Amino acid sequence: MARIRPVPAASRQTVTESVYQALRRDIITLRHRPGASLTEAELAAAYGSSRVPVREACRRLQQEGLLTAIPYKGYFVSQISSREIADCFDLREVLETGAVRRAVELVTPGEIRDLEKLAQVEYTYHDWDSYAEFLEHNREFHVCLAALGGNDRLVGVLDDLLGTMQRFFFLGLDLGDFGTQMRHEHECLVNALRSRSADEAVTCIREQIAASRRRIQRALVRDGIPLPLELDAPH
Repeated sequence: MARIRPVPAASRQTVTESVYQALRRDIITLRHRPGASLTEAELAAAYGSSRVPVREACRRLQQEGLLTAIPYKGYFVSQISSREIADCFDLREVLETGAVRRAVELVTPGEIRDLEKLAQVEYTYHDWDSYAEFLEHNREFHVCLAALGGNDRLVGVLDDLLGTMQRFFFLGLDLGDFGTQMRHEHECLVNALRSRSADEAVTCIREQIAASRRRIQRALVRDGIPLPLELDAPH
């Protein structure tokens, strides 16, 4: 198991949240690899807590699909399959293209300025902590964009989906320094909103989703990551 900094001492609720956030980040950033076996005792020692907060954190991560519990054996980090990756990207495209069309009609100048600030975030190449922070900002950008359309149920589904997909995104970030490119992709969306062009906004989001999918496929092929994948040919 990777060496991990313990969470700071605090109330039980705060410790549970801290363990959850730390464990979730370590799964997202592949410090705990897909298929890895984890026990409550090991996690409690690694994160500096008792087993109760670990158990509560693991229950939440099971609900998110990041952990699987097997009686008498412990927890296992959920595998990533090629089908899951494809399904998630297809669903994301359906949700976001619909959301941006609605956002173009309703967005205000102040909301455009707020999105513009979120669009400026980049990451530091080869810095995994920077990757994790960037992915949270990226998720915030897309959720805020979707929220402009006023459909709270769609926003909730997209937020959960992007949370699930963060492990996929992480695979593609270390393939190369794409920080500037990804910032430009976000700026493309902001400019489309500013010009009230629904077609341009849909084109931007589709191109961004396609580029992200290609990066992940290339990363899996390049690194030979031992996942249960049947990959398409790399682009």
